[in-house]
Amino acid sequence: ADETGFQPGGGIKEWVLGPAGAKIQHQQRDGNHENVTVMVTICADGEELPPTVIYKGQHFLTEWHQNNTLNASIAHSPKGWTDGVIGQLWIEDFNQKTHAKANGHAWLLLVDGHNSHYTKDFLDYARENNIHVLCYLAHTTHIYQGLDMCIFGVLKHYWTLEHDQYMKDTCQEVGKGNFLAIYSRAHQKALTPKTIHAAFQKTGVWPLNPNVVPTEMMAHSYETSSVGHMPLPQASPVCAVSKAIYEY
Repeated sequence: ADETGFQPGGGIKEWVLGPAGAKIQHQQRDGNHENVTVMVTICADGEELPPTVIYKGQHFLTEWHQNNTLNASIAHSPKGWTDGVIGQLWIEDFNQKTHAKANGHAWLLLVDGHNSHYTKDFLDYARENNIHVLCYLAHTTHIYQGLDMCIFGVLKHYWTLEHDQYMKDTCQEVGKGNFLAIYSRAHQKALTPKTIHAAFQKTGVWPLNPNVVPTEMMAHSYETSSVGHMPLPQASPVCAVSKAIYEY
């Protein structure tokens, strides 16, 4: 499971080719940078769970739940991000939706190091329900997190296509009231059994394959350094201060 953010007024950057002299050759967007967080959960058997959508707001509005064909869970927070309270509600929902699949066995939940995944209530609930929580090491999600490697790029691509097509067809801005209707189409195109299996296989999680991540991929970065030089000779006070800073 992992979170990713969307901005209703934006999309991914694209190159545009058009005739010389045309004033507008690009898709205009409204520039709404308010964040909407989507918590996506995938399973090694190729299935995905209904996502959790977190809007920015102090109070819940019923219009946020319109056209919810994904049966997504809806939450809100002051900044539109997940937090400890939402994380606790999320793992309870996760348990309900995967309990039958576990069939009495322990099951493994892979998450990153966000603090909403490690509150006492979150971990106590996981322990009581036989859910083993495993955290990716810091600065390794680009290698181990299958959603980052195989899913989110495709999801953002389809989101941009659906977002721009909606604006072309309706001449309306995208906001919280119609976000789910647009996002659901992108979600269904990106979250297929094929891409989900690829996410687990490419990271060596399932089938288990430690050789997918060799030691070379986890090597430390090389240390580099450079010394800046002023382009023009400076007055003696400037040189004196600069030399003192450099030598210090």
